Parts: sequence; structure tokens; C-alpha cells
Amino acid sequence: MSISLKSKFIGSILGTAIGDALGMPVEGWSPSKIEEVFGEVREMMTGFLPEGSYTDDTEMAIGIAETIIEKGRVDPDHLIKVFMHNYDPRRGYGISTTMVFRLIEKGIPWDEASKSIFNGKGSYGNGAAMRIAPVAVFYYDDFEELKRAVYDASRVTHMHPLGIEGALIQATAIALAVRKDPRKRLDVEDFVDNLLLVCESDVFREKVKKIGRMLAEGINDKYVVVKELGNGYESFTSVPSAIYSFLLHWSSFEDAVVYAVSLGGDADTIGAMTGAISGAYHGVEAIPQRWLEKLENYEYLKSLGEKLWELKTKSK
Repeated sequence: MSISLKSKFIGSILGTAIGDALGMPVEGWSPSKIEEVFGEVREMMTGFLPEGSYTDDTEMAIGIAETIIEKGRVDPDHLIKVFMHNYDPRRGYGISTTMVFRLIEKGIPWDEASKSIFNGKGSYGNGAAMRIAPVAVFYYDDFEELKRAVYDASRVTHMHPLGIEGALIQATAIALAVRKDPRKRLDVEDFVDNLLLVCESDVFREKVKKIGRMLAEGINDKYVVVKELGNGYESFTSVPSAIYSFLLHWSSFEDAVVYAVSLGGDADTIGAMTGAISGAYHGVEAIPQRWLEKLENYEYLKSLGEKLWELKTKSK
């Protein structure tokens, strides 16, 4: 393989942060507003955070990476403590995660807190999927362990089955990307078929099937993508769009992430998830240097990818 496994680990972690930071200034914007004001977002800009800053998406991915590095696995009891220790409300945390943290602070165990929100159904938002890259790269070669780890990493804040399923589908996409050789043409139909194997709900199964049909038709129109796949905060209206952005532009990290951000809506999260997949596919070398130079905490994020790779290679 022309791209080393180490590069792919680092690429996925940094790709998460890059997509997050690129999309942060236009979070909540419509595709038409983004097109009208910028055409497309190809440079880091100031938004509700300074230029190159990441949001809660990356902050929580950092927490997962730190937990795996310290514990050698996803330990949910340790993970929720790390999440709460790292919590910085300036980064725009989602309402479900904030609600869980507040309940825990009142003395409610995390599993009860996570399940109790939204009328006892838990959250089906994309918060579990957006942060899953460290789990996906670490368990890229063992689906059963991947599935277990995704469950543990998700349920501390997102107990709803759709929230967990979204994280599993996103993690599977990243794991598949790690295993693919970027020197060869990506078989997008096979990629989609592999994702269908992990779909459990009708809503995700139909969305992933739609990804396949739209790719076969060569649909590039972002308004059609938003209408058919979504750009929202729910897992099933953002994970499919991130995967589509990668598969539509599988040959270019930059084009995939720029396209994802151009979809608007939850632009930072869709950008982060696309960056995680594309970074895992291409490796860190494919990420534009001009973006890396402006990325907040670049060296620390890179070190997390390196440490995950070192831990993985030692465990074999």
C-alpha cells in the first residue's frame, strides 16, 4: 500500500478536525447562502470561533482517542469523565450532550442520564457519529470489536438506537477507507454494499440504498443531495450526506470536504465526518498544508493519531 497505516490513522484524526474547522463558520447556513456569499468554502475562516478552530465534534473525538490511549480500549466509565473534563461550552456542544452532562452533575449515573433524555428514548443526533474516528481506525480490522467499541463510545450520551447505528455506519465507512488502497480506483458500489450490511433500521437502509442510486446517476447537485439525504443534526440526515460527499469525490480529500461543507446545515459535523473518512482513505499527506497550518492544536491532534497507531501495532 502506497499510504502507510500510520498516515491513515493520523489522516482520519486530522481530517475530522479539518472538516470541522472548515465547516464551523457556515454551520446553520443554507447551501444557497453559502453559494451566494462564498461560492464554496475552500479556506479557513472565522465564525463563532477563531479561524482554524474546531468545535465539540473534534473535542469529543479527542476524548475518545485519549481514553483508548490510556485504557487500551473504549471504557465508557472513563470516557464520560474525559468528556466532562474536556467540556468547553464555547465549542457549541449539542443540547443532548449538555443535558446528559447536567444530569450527571446532579448525581445521576451516565447510563440513566443518557437514556432519560428526550422522553426516555435517548438522542438520535449525530453526536456519536461525529466523534467516532479514533474508534474506527483503532478497530479497522475487526468488525466485532469495532461494533462493541462504537456501542460503548456512543451510549454515554446517545442511547437511541438510531444514534448508535449512525455512529456504526460512519465508523464502518472509516474502517473500510483505512483498508482501501488509494492507488487503485475505489469501487463505490462495493463500498455502499458493505455499508448496507451493517444497516439495521429501515431509515438507514433506505438512505444508504439511495446513496448507491444517486452515485450511479452521477448526481452532483448539492440541492438534490440535501433534499434526498439531508444536512441536519439527526444521525440519519447527516451521516449519509457525509458518506456521499466522500464517495462522490473519493479521489480528492480537498474536494470531498469542500463539497460536504457546501451542503450547509450542520456543516461542521458533515465536514468532520467526511474528513474522517477521506483522511482514512488518503492519509495525512493528502490534506492541504494551508489548512493544517491554520488548524488549532495541530501537533496534539497529530500525536493522538500516532499514539493510536503505536498502540495498535503493539497489540498485534
